[in-house]
Amino acid sequence: MAKLPRRKCTHKSCRQWFHPMRNGQIVCSYECASAVAKEQTAKTRAKALRVEKKRQREEEKEGRALQAERRQAVKPLSHFIKQAQQVFNEFIRYRDRHLTCVSCDRHHDGQYHAGHFRTTGANPELRFNEDNCHKQCSVCNNHLSGNLTAYRLALIAKIGQARFDVLMGPHELPKWKRDDYIQIRDEYRAKLKELKQQVVA
Repeated sequence: MAKLPRRKCTHKSCRQWFHPMRNGQIVCSYECASAVAKEQTAKTRAKALRVEKKRQREEEKEGRALQAERRQAVKPLSHFIKQAQQVFNEFIRYRDRHLTCVSCDRHHDGQYHAGHFRTTGANPELRFNEDNCHKQCSVCNNHLSGNLTAYRLALIAKIGQARFDVLMGPHELPKWKRDDYIQIRDEYRAKLKELKQQVVA
């Protein structure tokens, strides 16, 4: 049988040249074979450990998501209405951040609200209508009951008579459910984020 060509021992601490005794021999001696086997065993164990840790992390993540979903499921509808309203109001205030109060046309250092022209109590279908909600100072909104006479004139000037007439017309009351309020919340979070990114750009 012809002598097999020499090769380097694959054990990283050896790397000596040797003539293999058989095809597929990659180490020069029993000692190197034993050391390589131990290294491969350690690598296999380390890989298995990494796989197991990854599996545990994914299980924990799924568990947390499931717990969050269960917590959401038991919350009342009012919770989601409040969330959607808060994000919508924040969007309105940011949209109008450079404008004066829609009613009194003043800049001041006090608190600003997202004031609805047609109230959410009397017209819940217009709760998330952007033409119906504008930046308003707390004095006009809280203490002057919306200051509607001045609000009306400013609103027509801002959105135009045609859009104002549509706003004042009849509107169907949507049968909003939990998922609808979640969708509205998420949509206005995205719109607010987009507005802020435009400012940064």
